[in-house]
Amino acid sequence: MENIFFILVIIYFFGLLQLRLRWNRNYPYDLDTPIEGASTDVTVVIAVRNEERNIPQLIQSLKNQTYKYINFIIVDDHSTDQSYTLLQSFESERFKIYRLPSKLSGKKQAIRLAVEKAKTKLIITTDADCLHHPHWVNRFVSAHRLTGAKMISGPVRFQNGNSLWEKILNVEFSSLIITGAASIRRKRANMCNAANLCFERKAFLSQNNYKEHAHIPTGDDEFFLHQLARNNPNQIIFLKHKESIVNTPPPNNLKTFIEQRVRWASKWKHYKNRGPQLTSIFIFLFHLFFYLSAASTFFFNGNLMLFFVTFMLRIGIELYYLKGILKWQGDQNNLWLVPIISIFYPLYAVIIGLMATFSNYTWKDRKFSV
Repeated sequence: MENIFFILVIIYFFGLLQLRLRWNRNYPYDLDTPIEGASTDVTVVIAVRNEERNIPQLIQSLKNQTYKYINFIIVDDHSTDQSYTLLQSFESERFKIYRLPSKLSGKKQAIRLAVEKAKTKLIITTDADCLHHPHWVNRFVSAHRLTGAKMISGPVRFQNGNSLWEKILNVEFSSLIITGAASIRRKRANMCNAANLCFERKAFLSQNNYKEHAHIPTGDDEFFLHQLARNNPNQIIFLKHKESIVNTPPPNNLKTFIEQRVRWASKWKHYKNRGPQLTSIFIFLFHLFFYLSAASTFFFNGNLMLFFVTFMLRIGIELYYLKGILKWQGDQNNLWLVPIISIFYPLYAVIIGLMATFSNYTWKDRKFSV
């Protein structure tokens, strides 16, 4: 077991090293390029369900945007609280409010409806619990002007609170963001986040093979990403600019966190691209063999030295890897948590992997099967 774990860690080591080196690169669109003269119309799209507590700060965050040629479409997904009523009070020429027809439900359907209602070239999606820099939209427009990309993925950050739970989730979520970002920059796109995603409306309606995944309740962002990547990975970029960061609160308890991650992970078996599928399988086996190797070492007289060296190699590359994004987004004080997370993360990864394959989950008061 120790030998297999060692081989997996070596593959893991060089994989993370490649990703970190790609993350280190800065491209022209990552810099403070001028936005003067830009006149591309943009629609910001938000799907909402039971978000009455977050709507006032969301509307204010959107109103604070400095880009001029922008409007907003918010679609309510049959909220059972006062979200829709509250949203209607903010409706104006720039803010259009819709409610999903009774025959439709889910975030994916809400985003689809909003994009169809929009008339602009560029669409930016975000979530109702997110906060944005005043130049957030400017940064996407600037990047699009420089590259002509059909999709621009942006960074999402879990707000770094005072509790240990919030700090752990800040580190763990950052690992997903840097992996998605660096993979896009390596032209092997596998992850993005609809909380901060810009794309051309025409590409969404024409190249997003929606019927392939319309029946799957999650993955509105990544299935579109994978379809674009199959056609031409050069038309996708990741925007690494601090003003493009979207901040969102982490799940407030373990139950919500597990439900969120099962929901995210449940779509892996529906991927059409081999790359993301193989990556998901490798990560599951990698974490599984950590515990199998540990059991072999401590209960069956395995090679303690090999296990120790392998484990330290893993922690070393994870520290180097995560330092890149944690320092960039101002959360470097959480770096000390990486070795602790490394011990317990494999258990979480294995459990979530199994639940995402064989169990059901609840999200926004709805039950789904995987």
